[in-house]
Amino acid sequence: MTDCAPLVVAKEMGFFERRGLKVELSREPGWATVREKIYHGELDAAQAPASMVFELSWGYSGMVCPCITAFVTALNGNAITLSNELWDLGVRDGDSLRQVIRKHPARRFKFAGVLKYSSQNYLMRHWLRSHGIDPDTDVEMVIVAPPQVHDCLKHGYIDGYCVAEPWSSISLLEGVGWCATLSADFQSRHLEKVFLVTQRFHDENQEAHQLLLLALREAAQFCDAPEHRQELVELLARDAYVGLPAKVIANSLVGPFVMGKNRTCAADEAILFYRGEANRPTAEKARWVLDEIGLNHLQPERSGGPSAEIQSCFREDIFEAMIAAGEPRIVD
Repeated sequence: MTDCAPLVVAKEMGFFERRGLKVELSREPGWATVREKIYHGELDAAQAPASMVFELSWGYSGMVCPCITAFVTALNGNAITLSNELWDLGVRDGDSLRQVIRKHPARRFKFAGVLKYSSQNYLMRHWLRSHGIDPDTDVEMVIVAPPQVHDCLKHGYIDGYCVAEPWSSISLLEGVGWCATLSADFQSRHLEKVFLVTQRFHDENQEAHQLLLLALREAAQFCDAPEHRQELVELLARDAYVGLPAKVIANSLVGPFVMGKNRTCAADEAILFYRGEANRPTAEKARWVLDEIGLNHLQPERSGGPSAEIQSCFREDIFEAMIAAGEPRIVD
């Protein structure tokens, strides 16, 4: 995904190495694989959907593995892309989509998120609901892995999707679909990805963990600087990382963001890596995730939780110590 950029930069620019860290980046085929490898100890850390911290710590998917995050790697970064057929039917936004759905009661329109516990699932549902469309009764919601949403839309298996970049841009630039909205436009600066480690990893490697955070913070600042964006595009386009044409990755990182149907918009906040305290793992950011889980009845019995329980997963104290010291400091 495009938002893996801080990890790639920290590796390629030597930010890890300069701090004495030997880091191997492993490109995984999907989030389920990331989750399972964290659970089985095959990965020490991961760029992960923010919800995965709770999914593993609180056993949403049946696997219990206490995890924490002390660093947010990205905010925003998603788009809702709809099919050309919907455009031909007159859809231009959420309100006109509602009207088309009501005019075709015999048809079950199908929309995709990429993981049950993911911002893409929450955002797709949130956007539909905000326009009077019940995601559980008016349409069908399905889960499709990010690299597959483009082909599923192209072949008519789904009518739209919400996905992190660059998997909307590839459809938009190929003319397979059109963008109804960026997630930044209706859920500004929403939590997207975090740097996840197991509690055990932190307990056994606290100094290394802090060094990792320092390297990622430096990398995040690099990623958000406009003068570095084109260089960042070229790095991510390499086969070892995102492995898509540079123009696809540049759509959200450089802009203007091509939305399809001869429309563009500014890409200034399409994805954020550092600005506006993006990296701080606040309880407020965590609450957004938990509120969406509860709102969508995905795990109602654990939709909230006391602040202390939330803060045991989202470790702003570790982040604060790293900022204050500017070098590793042990936090129990």
